[in-house]
Order: sequence, then structure tokens, then C-alpha cells
Amino acid sequence: MYILYRLVALLAFAASVLGCDHPQRSISQHVTANGVDLIDSQVDIVASRATFDCRASRSGSCHYTLFARICQGRDACRETPLEQLAVAAGTAQDVTGLPATVQVCVRTDTASVDARCQPHAPAS
Repeated sequence: MYILYRLVALLAFAASVLGCDHPQRSISQHVTANGVDLIDSQVDIVASRATFDCRASRSGSCHYTLFARICQGRDACRETPLEQLAVAAGTAQDVTGLPATVQVCVRTDTASVDARCQPHAPAS
């Protein structure tokens, strides 16, 4: 059994050296006003899994909107969100099955945003 563990460790090491490691990204947003946290969020993405850590939010929740990709140009930014979720301040939530190109937008409110993380213009 000891040899099996060593073999698995050796294969994992070889895969990481050859670049077979999972892609990962971290997205951090921390905004304060007069020394008070308005929002403090950390999102860690590894392969198709993301952990949404809402450390603080003036509203009590971090509101995340997820898009399939970062948009290029105004027309490309009109895509429908993959998912929207609210995470209570002081907690974290995992989401799986995300594309490697996922675009993450976070706000303290539930306002609708486009894939550039810009609020939608009010309807006239």
C-alpha cells in the first residue's frame, strides 16, 4: 500500500510539472468609506468550482451575478446571467459547473448588471 501512495504522489507531481494543474483565479473587491466596509468579497475559482466568500457588506449580503464570459464590446455584454446568488456577510458558498471564462460581478444590492458589471440603464 505504501508503494501505491508514493506512485500517486509521483504522478501528481509529474502532472503539475508538466502544466496539468487546474487553472485558478482569485477576485477580490474591498471598498470602504470613512473607514467602514461597504463590501469585502473574495472569490476563488479553481477549474469549474468557485468559492464566494462575503466577508462584509453594508446591506448584510454580497449579491453576485455570474456570466459565461467577460464581454468584448457593448453588444456582447447583453447576455443572460448564468446564475445570481446572495451570500450573507460572514459566510461563504461554493458553486460548481462554471466555465473557465466565468465573469463575476458583486454588489451590495440586487441591481441588475450587464457582463461588464455595469448597472443596466433604467427603462424609459
